[in-house]
Amino acid sequence: KTWRILRKLRCCPLKAGHLCKAIALLQNYEVVRG
Repeated sequence: KTWRILRKLRCCPLKAGHLCKAIALLQNYEVVRG
């Protein structure tokens, strides 16, 4: 559900990369904490 954000993303690729890393980090944190 979080990845839906990326479909409508309209910014430079560098920012998109940072956003992807942040989302992945948060998802990993939730899974580990779980």
